[in-house]
Amino acid sequence: MKPKVSIIVPIYNTAKYLPNCLDSIINQTYQNLEIILVNDGSTDNSEKIIEKYAKKDSRIKIISQKNSGQSTARNAGLKKATGDYIGFVDSDDEVSHIFIEQLIKPYLTDPQTSLSVCGLRYNWLKTNTQKDVFINPIRPKRKNESQKSYILFLLTIDGRMYSSVNKLYLTNHAKKCQFNINLNFAEDTKFVLDYLKKTKGNISFILKPLYTYNFGTETSTISKTATNWQNWQTSYNNLKNWLGNSLTIKERFWLHAVHLRWRISYLRSKRRAK
Repeated sequence: MKPKVSIIVPIYNTAKYLPNCLDSIINQTYQNLEIILVNDGSTDNSEKIIEKYAKKDSRIKIISQKNSGQSTARNAGLKKATGDYIGFVDSDDEVSHIFIEQLIKPYLTDPQTSLSVCGLRYNWLKTNTQKDVFINPIRPKRKNESQKSYILFLLTIDGRMYSSVNKLYLTNHAKKCQFNINLNFAEDTKFVLDYLKKTKGNISFILKPLYTYNFGTETSTISKTATNWQNWQTSYNNLKNWLGNSLTIKERFWLHAVHLRWRISYLRSKRRAK
């Protein structure tokens, strides 16, 4: 029997996009799935949609809770998950039909794999334009390079490590982590970093845009968080706490490089908001 993969989908008032999202998960070429749908107190037609899908597909499990936010919903899904691997999909996004098949391959071929990461397709709904990102090659960890230095390098070079959704995790490590419910900015990144601290294995990169991130469905609150420098500074402080003390010169170099990258991202967010 193939390993089971748990897919966790937090849902809050995304009835307009939910059928496409669920169809893309159900119709995966890799079929040994556990699909956990967490209804986070939706007030639109989302609940009826997921109940309809659950009647048709026995792999679907539904969790219903009062509206508590995406992080709480994901944590509820983590607690429920029974698969060998775990992935996250947002309910207003979609995935390629080979999303799981491709992400699980490194685990099946290399027992030292601890995280599998794929590229993204950015889809701007208002303009109907798309851009594929994180599909360029990236170097693996060097023989004598510390894990901290390599992670900082990855955080500096591009944004493929920041999101939780374009990845497949080992369940035994993922369940030891939680999404911080007190953060409304970069909570994904903190989860990924906390996960990487639990495991010292290889990171595998799938250079294909297997996850489609739809822009234009976010609330105004989410866009405002990126224009508040305090949010970026909090994330930077969390990163420093994650690194701990006694950093090498190279690790300090990459840490400063991350801070510079985040400063530039903040300024770009401010410019786009005008």
